Amino acid sequence: METVDEINRVNCDGTRILFDIATKQEHVELIIYGSSIMVIFGYLENEPYSLLAKNIKPLQPLKKITINDSPIPSRRDPLREAYSISKIYGEELARQYSLAPTNKVKFVSARLGTINTIDDMEYYSFNWAIKSIYCSYRDLCQFIDRVLENQSRLKNFQIYFVLSNNDYCWVDMDNGREDLNYMPQDGARWN
Repeated sequence: METVDEINRVNCDGTRILFDIATKQEHVELIIYGSSIMVIFGYLENEPYSLLAKNIKPLQPLKKITINDSPIPSRRDPLREAYSISKIYGEELARQYSLAPTNKVKFVSARLGTINTIDDMEYYSFNWAIKSIYCSYRDLCQFIDRVLENQSRLKNFQIYFVLSNNDYCWVDMDNGREDLNYMPQDGARWN
């Protein structure tokens, strides 16, 4: 079983080492940091987002969480909290590296939605908190393609939510559409 120390060793120390080495290489121009939507899972503990965790269909559209809203990790489980905090740390570390005067590397922090090993949104059919943030392999690949195609126009640091086009998605992906022309093709539907 994973421990908090192991999570921190891999996700904090490992990320710092990777960023440090990569930013010193002449041929590295871009780092796509695999963050996680779990950096905002704390929102699921409060209304109206907690309705999804209870599999209750919201009666009205949910206010979308944006990249400018504060990260709030879930406090329900120590390992999930540690994982979320480690991803927040990685995002902030990427931001700090991007601000360094000698830095020539662009950083994209991809807040990845739920990706499962079988690439099947129905795997989570009874959990709308997770299904609403599903990301298919095809949509993930499209995101990476769009980042690479638009690399020259990107800011030194940017955060994007990377999900499919799901019903009751509670995050705002507008900056991905505007900056990258990221248009998810797949999506989970509330039946």
